[in-house]
Amino acid sequence: MKKNAVFLLAFLIVSASMVWAGGQNDGGSKTVVKVASADNTYGLSTDPDLQDAVTKLIESKTNVTISPIIPPLASYSDKLATLVNSGDIPDVFSVSQAMTRIPQMVAREQLLDLTDYIAKSPVLSQMDPSLFNDLKIDGKIYFIPYNFPKAKALYIRQDLMDQYGVKLSHTPTTEEFSREMKKFAGKGIVPFCFPKWVDNFQYFYNSFGAWGGIYKKNGTFVDGFQTSEMRQALAYLRQLYVDGILNQEFLTTENTAMREKTYTAQAASDIDYVTNYINYVQNTKAANKPTDMFLIYKIVGPNGYGGSLNEATQTAWVVSSRTKDPAAAVKVIETIVMDPEVYQAFYGIGLEGYHYTLDQNKQIVPTSKAANSGYKYTFNYLSDSIVSYDVTKLSFALDQAMQDGVKRQVTEIRAMQPNLGPNYSADVPVGISLTYDRVAPSIKSTRESIAAKIIVGSVSVDAGMAEYENFWKSIEGPRILQELNSAK
Repeated sequence: MKKNAVFLLAFLIVSASMVWAGGQNDGGSKTVVKVASADNTYGLSTDPDLQDAVTKLIESKTNVTISPIIPPLASYSDKLATLVNSGDIPDVFSVSQAMTRIPQMVAREQLLDLTDYIAKSPVLSQMDPSLFNDLKIDGKIYFIPYNFPKAKALYIRQDLMDQYGVKLSHTPTTEEFSREMKKFAGKGIVPFCFPKWVDNFQYFYNSFGAWGGIYKKNGTFVDGFQTSEMRQALAYLRQLYVDGILNQEFLTTENTAMREKTYTAQAASDIDYVTNYINYVQNTKAANKPTDMFLIYKIVGPNGYGGSLNEATQTAWVVSSRTKDPAAAVKVIETIVMDPEVYQAFYGIGLEGYHYTLDQNKQIVPTSKAANSGYKYTFNYLSDSIVSYDVTKLSFALDQAMQDGVKRQVTEIRAMQPNLGPNYSADVPVGISLTYDRVAPSIKSTRESIAAKIIVGSVSVDAGMAEYENFWKSIEGPRILQELNSAK
């Protein structure tokens, strides 16, 4: 018995020392934070070991244990919905289509109000306040963006502008745009290549003060599609189509095909994200059609309206209202978004020694492990990130063309900010009009279908608007507006 007691005492002493040592190594008991993000992050590799290397970097910066959930990008939204609806909601997760989904999640009390946490953070409180404007809900902030608002501009090949004498400013009028773009028509090239995503026409709606959807105008909810401003906008787009400026097959044009036509000079222009400037420089060169690109930030309509296509906050980080340690959760987001080393590893190039090595010229060379897992590094983070990077002081080398391209892209992104068009996507509250919540997808698809028919001439503006009015009545549209406007 005495021998057993001595053995038990020795075991307890050893066990206690192991726990103490473990606590010392880990900095004490660490908080565990579940983090969900698609696999186009975490170092842009699907290899678990490489993803784990990025996780460990975040842990070393935050003193938090990360429990990562990294579904494929294609199934991320479905996976997240399953987790949220099952109650197994992650502490921290990224949300795509944020302008629509975050208000819905706030209405369901699924997200933590981050207003005070941001204000008290020495790092997050220094972010440009305008980054939060488009998605505040009752004056409160429930998200943290990780890059500048997504905006689209018109890209025009400078070489073709010079060849055909096209002269435009970065903010031309609707009349000037039509007149100058006609110079490309009949020259064997597409003057303006547009993709099949009809919601991109909001860029032109902005020129007439129109909005494609329900929004709050002068304090009252209205259906923006049934306005005189929208009629003007659609009539203008129809004329661009008639004049041969707008590509005649836009209804079937994919984004990749649109870009390829511009890269190869089969098209003079298209519409794309301002953050894609570098891609145009690289791809026009790769196609043996190198050129600079001229960007049009907005087209000013007859009454002075105009603004770029503002997709505002597309993807953002949020915190679950059920998290047990909000401060730790916010610390994780703060580190991913604002720490230059982590942001670079998470969104851009991964980690040296894991995802890539550097050759004798300090060029990035993917490791075999990374290359076999779909890794494809990107330099877009150098310009898109809220964090500022000095491209002349990186651990790897950029050729002069890429350095110039990054600087130019930063310039274009900054230049776009004062020219952003409106975004009312978060205007309509969830749960106020159950009628609207039920039919919102069909409203969007119907107005886009009718807009497309008007532009290609399948129906006249009057006939198209009459068709929409009948649809509006069939879904109890007047009741929707009444319910929204009667809510306090």
